[in-house]
Amino acid sequence: MYLYELHAHTSECDRDAHLSARELVRLYHEAGYDGMVITDHYIERFYTLWFPEEVAGLTHHQQVTRWLKGFRTAREEGEKIGFTVLPGAEVRFDNGPNDYLLYGVHEDFFYTVPRLNELNSLEKLLTLMPEGVCVVQAHPFRDGMEVRHPDGLFGMEVYNAGTPAFRNELARQFAKHYALAQTSGSDIHDMSRLAKGGIRTGHKILTPEDLIAVLRSNDYTLIENPDLPSDGK
Repeated sequence: MYLYELHAHTSECDRDAHLSARELVRLYHEAGYDGMVITDHYIERFYTLWFPEEVAGLTHHQQVTRWLKGFRTAREEGEKIGFTVLPGAEVRFDNGPNDYLLYGVHEDFFYTVPRLNELNSLEKLLTLMPEGVCVVQAHPFRDGMEVRHPDGLFGMEVYNAGTPAFRNELARQFAKHYALAQTSGSDIHDMSRLAKGGIRTGHKILTPEDLIAVLRSNDYTLIENPDLPSDGK
């Protein structure tokens, strides 16, 4: 079986993350994983709070290049050791608290669309998604989140290593009731969440299209390793 992490953040693009892209790749490879999706936050604070001195005055194209730094560094490291690294994102709109994970996108996609955080609507986001891309609501029952109607969603993150177990269970029951796909992710920001989530599958994933095919086939099982206490963030 192949193991893939579906929710990971790099310190290159997230001030709340404490592991660099290269560290993530090496640590997950050592933990027996075969690949990961880098889902750095696509959020307003990237521009105004976390890295304003780096992105101020840049064109949209240049800002996207800066935002992709974590993914591209991780991919470069992965290529050295035969570890798959795919691009993704965790999008939060400026007018709401929810987070949405994008699976199956190519990095070029981010150059062709406006700032995703400024769309302020899942419906608008969905109109921009390339065919087949899977949009999953992340940790929907975490404090401060709003559980949205399932229309338009491909799935729901029912196991998140940074979320209390009972809230993950609420997400699982919600996804089951509405026949949504179920995903798992470590949501790794530091060592406490290393290799706590993801999926197992008999299919080797090398491209965004491979990931879409596996998720849409439902031919995978969830990795759920809640042996360390959650910080609930």
